Amino acid sequence: MSEQTYEEMKSERKYEKIVQQILQLIDNGKLEPGDRLPAERSLSEKLGCSRTSLREAFRVLESEGLIVSKVGGGRFVQRIDQRVKYNFNPIDTLEKSAILHFIEARETLEPKIAEIASSRATEENIKKMAGLLTKMEEELKNPDEQIGIDSSFHIALAESTQNFVFVSMMESNLQMIQKVRKQTLGAKGRSKQALSEHRAILEAVKAKESAKSVEAITLHLKHLKERVISNSP
Repeated sequence: MSEQTYEEMKSERKYEKIVQQILQLIDNGKLEPGDRLPAERSLSEKLGCSRTSLREAFRVLESEGLIVSKVGGGRFVQRIDQRVKYNFNPIDTLEKSAILHFIEARETLEPKIAEIASSRATEENIKKMAGLLTKMEEELKNPDEQIGIDSSFHIALAESTQNFVFVSMMESNLQMIQKVRKQTLGAKGRSKQALSEHRAILEAVKAKESAKSVEAITLHLKHLKERVISNSP
């Protein structure tokens, strides 16, 4: 194991710089597969960053399989092939990392929205959601249009709770992950699958079956997360 030199961070985007620096150490052979990284406290002092920023960087690197965390044993560099090593883009990974946070929030929020909507949705709410799904079907080959319709459906579902706070929260979340929604809906076969999942949600809400509504939205978000994690084009 070669001696590593860690430089103090001077950028406000510290976790991004930490990722880049550790990647550089790997590229230069100063960190090799099997090497253990310094303890959090020691490394944060060397980098001049907070442990929060350091943990975010670790989470990004772990999501790419570049390092592995062992309970009670620290964090280690994993053996990686050249393609992953040189095509890795820290910015893209950080975006994916943040998007997964938003999806996690949706996994907590939307099942409750679907449950409440099942008991409060009016005929007007149902009609609006059905109309959006008709438009979504018409735009199956146009991902750009689908993004807006898809978002409108989830917002309409939130409106069906008759709770403006839910609507506001969904609007904020969907705006923040607009980029990945284009990628996931554009993936082969995903548009039709998403349409089918939306229909299942609507049918459950329309039938006032709260358990099925929760089950349908949970499955929909599960598939969305899987697309993000796999980074499908």
